[in-house]
Amino acid sequence: MFYIILWLIIQVNAQQWVMAQSAASRFVTAQDTRLVLDQHTFVVNGANYWQAMNLGMASGPSGNRARVLQDLSELSRAGINMVRILASSEGSQFGKQPDRMYPVLMTAPEQYDEDVFAGLDWILAQLPRFGIKATVSLNNYWTWSGGAAQYVSWATNSQIPYPKQWDHLRQAFTGGDYNEFLAYTNRFYADKSIYNMTQHWFRQHIRRVVHRINTVTHTRYCDDPTIMAWELMNEPQVIEGGESQMEQWINDSALLIQQLDPNHLITSGAESKNGREWHRIMHASPYISLASCHFWPLNWGYYNATDPTRASLDFSISKMHEFVKDNAQWASSLNKPTVLFEFGMMRDNWGEHSGLLGYSPDAPVTHRNAFYQAVYEAVAEMVQKQQFSGAAFWAYSGTARPPLKPTLQISWTGDPPHEPPGWNSVYDQDKQTLDIIRNFAVLSRQDPTTST
Repeated sequence: MFYIILWLIIQVNAQQWVMAQSAASRFVTAQDTRLVLDQHTFVVNGANYWQAMNLGMASGPSGNRARVLQDLSELSRAGINMVRILASSEGSQFGKQPDRMYPVLMTAPEQYDEDVFAGLDWILAQLPRFGIKATVSLNNYWTWSGGAAQYVSWATNSQIPYPKQWDHLRQAFTGGDYNEFLAYTNRFYADKSIYNMTQHWFRQHIRRVVHRINTVTHTRYCDDPTIMAWELMNEPQVIEGGESQMEQWINDSALLIQQLDPNHLITSGAESKNGREWHRIMHASPYISLASCHFWPLNWGYYNATDPTRASLDFSISKMHEFVKDNAQWASSLNKPTVLFEFGMMRDNWGEHSGLLGYSPDAPVTHRNAFYQAVYEAVAEMVQKQQFSGAAFWAYSGTARPPLKPTLQISWTGDPPHEPPGWNSVYDQDKQTLDIIRNFAVLSRQDPTTST
């Protein structure tokens, strides 16, 4: 009898071990400069879908679950296997603010709107049906979701000095001083007088999200393989003299997540646009397991959207090639995989589609398609060398369209509220663009010998 009981115990333990190994294999992991899923190289073919949490709400002004299911179905057909979404948005103590998403998740420090949280639960519950993972961002440098500046506003009880943003009634960019905004927002991780306060709130938010039990699946987020990675912040910025504070903040924040959740990858959310040393600052922490980069040719002055010739387009593509190669090299030197988590370009903005008509869904995408094709080819080349792990375009609008007349209502296109609706959106009607995205899976296909 003793040996029978012992045999049963061994069998149960073995079965539990197998089940644990099976569960572990469902998570995307990092092996040197590659991402791995189920013992095979995992290449990200991603879409930014920042509006998911609000669209996933059961009711209210932003909830639109029917649209989400249609969007996810189209993305799945386009070969998308990862969406980058927000698990953060913060409200102001001064009432509703301009060019921000509503309703917000965190209405005040450590106070949450459960209906918004349930929207995030629902989204994460739907993604496995479509074979899609999620990169989940825990904060935002920019104010369109509240972000780091709102933490500073809470701590100092002061108004945010907003930078230049899109005025939806005037139909033009208006607003304040960019450097003043940077100095204010960087106080989130650089001002010793409020650091303990802002970081207490942020770390409590990390705990709240990472250990949340999904009300649909009843699975803790930290145990959910639907999540590919946690992102500390969308596009953290560092000003001169603040490098050490930034590096420390990244290390401390990533360490906390790793302690709470050893299952998931952690990325900083950095653009990686300011050279090798800044890349090192954003990614050197041993708790950052996945490097991040973004490429924006118009925002960075490479591309002229009103030029119908290929001059600035070709220049943008050449700068993109440099950028991809640099980031591949920098990440490889840290022995970490890297993903181009954002890239985008507006529609043709010349001729009969000059001015505001360039934001119309009817505007052609001649230059955008050429740019997308070049990006995917460049990244695929690095994927073949095991120096890159994929790309995610910005951003998917799906069935949503810009409003036909000026309005303050959020349209929930792929463009956040501080930008003109339609600026960088990819619609469900953009079939050629979606074909280019779909073809990335073919371009980046790994030789079977590279699988582990």
